Amino acid sequence: MKRLITLVMLVASVMLFSVEASAQFDLSRAIGTLLGGSAESTDAPNPYDAIAEAAPSKSRILGTWQYKTASMEYLGNNQLAGAAISQLEGFALGELKKMGVVEGCCSLTLRRNGMAVISTLDALQEGSFTYDETSARVTATTMSGGETFSFDGYIKMVSENLVVLIDARDVLDAMVKTSPELATNQSVVMARAVLDSFTDIYIGVIFKR
Repeated sequence: MKRLITLVMLVASVMLFSVEASAQFDLSRAIGTLLGGSAESTDAPNPYDAIAEAAPSKSRILGTWQYKTASMEYLGNNQLAGAAISQLEGFALGELKKMGVVEGCCSLTLRRNGMAVISTLDALQEGSFTYDETSARVTATTMSGGETFSFDGYIKMVSENLVVLIDARDVLDAMVKTSPELATNQSVVMARAVLDSFTDIYIGVIFKR
């Protein structure tokens, strides 16, 4: 479980588009759905405005949170994206369970001094974070194996759960940085095409007190 030492590896596992997926999941179909359509809603409310309006105070997000589950979230306005992302999510969550990533496997501590600590069954990893209360935007940085990993995203509170939305492009970058051989993996290349075309796809990591 070395790839799950940090939150980086936790959310990266949600985006695990390995060659093993070919028999269980048609990634090309999902990509075709996304890239082949252009149905966009122009009158829908801006999800980022809604996130900013509901931004929790920094004091509210501080403390220790227990991992609950993970999901994929699309904040764009292409109406065709939902179906494709649902395919990705169903496969990804199944892979998480196979890897033993289930409720109670780890905790996240956010401290007043800007330190973030991830604790799993096997290790403890420290990093730093900055949070903007006006936009709900969060930036996190950590180091692992001599490499620096940076992530941008947003924070929401949903039914007293802490939801950390992490830009899926940053997650994919972390995967490739950790395992350079993935850069030429066809599934990863295809995933990159989706994420470069639809820049509003996030990994939502959900925590509870």
